[in-house]
Amino acid sequence: MLTLSIAGKSPKDAASAIQEALASCEDNELKVLIDGPAQAEEGRKLLESLGFSNILPEDDDGLLFLTASKVPPHEDAPEPPAPAPKAPTEIRTGTTGVIISCSTQRYKSAFMTRLLASFVKAKTKPDVIALLDSAVKFAAYDSPSCDCLKKLEAEGVQVLVSEGCADRLGITESLGAGLTEEISGILERIFECEKVISL
Repeated sequence: MLTLSIAGKSPKDAASAIQEALASCEDNELKVLIDGPAQAEEGRKLLESLGFSNILPEDDDGLLFLTASKVPPHEDAPEPPAPAPKAPTEIRTGTTGVIISCSTQRYKSAFMTRLLASFVKAKTKPDVIALLDSAVKFAAYDSPSCDCLKKLEAEGVQVLVSEGCADRLGITESLGAGLTEEISGILERIFECEKVISL
């Protein structure tokens, strides 16, 4: 399995690093070190464009990786049958995930409370809200944002709180909203969303 790092690289530099590594070997399995959820989404799209599938997040002792594989082409493989025509269906609005990992400094806390309140009032709401890093404090029972998160949960929005970040900050016992989840589980849920917004 080819292992490389794109942590800290821009999307363009990350693409170049992966393409150069693949040019020098013929591995069909890849393990890529990344530096966070935003880069995970970019990395997934890049690997898909290069023909990789089975792209999964992996938390290895605090380091975050994407693992991917692709099936080598077979000369004897029959061509897949043409897909059957589909009956017209209603246009479905894509699912949306929001990743919040910004600081909980006083002015940002006030901004986040207003933002979450606007989600509560909005007709269309995100499907998933993931709280990472110090943003897990927004889910603490004494946070001004907690009531907004509870209202969103009551309306079907899934609020996920990074278990590792909550433990590190010592607020696991004081969470008033959301479900705690490991970062790999949060990323798997975010990968299911068609649109991802990172704050």
